Amino acid sequence: KVPVLPVLRQRAVLWFFAAAFFHVLSHIGIYVFFSLYLDSLGYSKTMIGLLWAVSVIVEIGWFFTQSRWLPMLSLTGWLVLCSAAMVLRMGITASSASVLVALLLAQALHAFTFATHHTVCIALLSHHFPGRLRGRGQALFTVIGYGFGGVTGVLAGGALASRLGFELMYGAATVLALVATLCAWRMHRLETGR
Repeated sequence: KVPVLPVLRQRAVLWFFAAAFFHVLSHIGIYVFFSLYLDSLGYSKTMIGLLWAVSVIVEIGWFFTQSRWLPMLSLTGWLVLCSAAMVLRMGITASSASVLVALLLAQALHAFTFATHHTVCIALLSHHFPGRLRGRGQALFTVIGYGFGGVTGVLAGGALASRLGFELMYGAATVLALVATLCAWRMHRLETGR
């Protein structure tokens, strides 16, 4: 077996996993609580469905055209951009969810906060975990990001929303997205030397 420990000791890889963890931890606010939040604000089921449809359409659009856009930035540059888009998305959702136009913009950011982020993460994993290490790298990404990040996000988000309300929960998600951005920026600096 090819040893994975030398890869895990690389500082850029550690910052990558930290960025992934905090990014998914923040994003759980959308996956789990978004429909409940909109319902509490008085949005109809039809409008909630349409807002979800916006995020799906932009996601498909990104995956269909990503080969055109990816060369514009380095992979770590895209990682920083995706996390910064998450800060904006969570901030809008926390502060302006009653404004439909703002909410449409926040949902359109799904092209960055999920679709682009996923593409970039898989490409970075392939770079840092080549050949026989690729499966282990992807397993670690799934466990750290969606396993630990997902479970923590559901439990903490539910506790925050029930005690302090959805707005404050999305405010906390904004802070988590900012932490993800800082981790991504640290990785970017290590990878590019800037």
